[in-house]
Formats: sequence, structure tokens, C-alpha cells
Amino acid sequence: MINPNTPTQLPSKVKLYWLTKILLLLLPFLFFPPAFLILVIFLGLPVSLYLLLYYNSFTFIIEDTKITINSGVVIKRSKSIPFNIIQNVENVRGIFHRIFGLSNVNIWTSSPEQIKAYKGSTVHKPDGSLDLLIDDGEWLKNFILAKRSPSGLA
Repeated sequence: MINPNTPTQLPSKVKLYWLTKILLLLLPFLFFPPAFLILVIFLGLPVSLYLLLYYNSFTFIIEDTKITINSGVVIKRSKSIPFNIIQNVENVRGIFHRIFGLSNVNIWTSSPEQIKAYKGSTVHKPDGSLDLLIDDGEWLKNFILAKRSPSGLA
């Protein structure tokens, strides 16, 4: 359960979800034992360690007028997103999210930072993204949409 005005960490299922994704990426190399061992030692363990440190440093705070997302292992980031500029909140549940009972909550605004242009193509990224339990994701979506102003403007 998410408590407003309190720093909240991601659910513990997120750690298992991230580590499973790493294991699945390394799985094809299991048929080549030397390559698998090298990949696990030089890629799997450092990435897993980094994700665990990232998980422990990731918090978010839901206030009456904004959500603040704090993250980072080496470089600490804090991003506050006022509810009145949020244009859309979506819950995405891929196959692995559903297996672990999670939902990816994406928060979209009209910020130009969401659009990254690279070599003639564009990639759209949300201003904020959280992996939460399905019920918490739905609650957060409904909370944000209820708090923002009807026109989306201040």
C-alpha cells in the first residue's frame, strides 16, 4: 500500500523481476559453458549488483500536488512532476509484469525531454516510470488523475 507524503520504495517483487530478466538474457549462452561463465562473471554479476543498489536507492513520494521520484547509485536524481502538468498516466503489464503481479506506471507530460532524437528516429520516454504491484499501480493512476486540474493546466 502506498502512503502519501511518505518516501516509498519499490515492492520487493521488482528485485526478482529485474534479476529474472537478466537471467533470461543470459540463458541462451548456457549451451556454451565457457561463454556462459564469462558472461555471468563479467556481465551478470556486475549488472545484478548495480540493479540491487539501484533498487535500494529508488524511492518516490506522493504529495498533494506532485510526485517526486528519487533514484541513482552514483549520480543521484530527483524529479518532481506536478499533477497539473500530467497529461496521461498509463499502466503497462507485459507478460513478465503479469507473472510477478506487477504493473509499470508511466507518467506522461508535454515536456520536450520525453522525446529523444537519434540518427533520424525519435524515441518517446515518459517523464516518470515506476514498477508497482498491480493494485498500487491502479491506485496511483486514479490518485494522480483525480488530483490534476481538469484542463491539465495550472
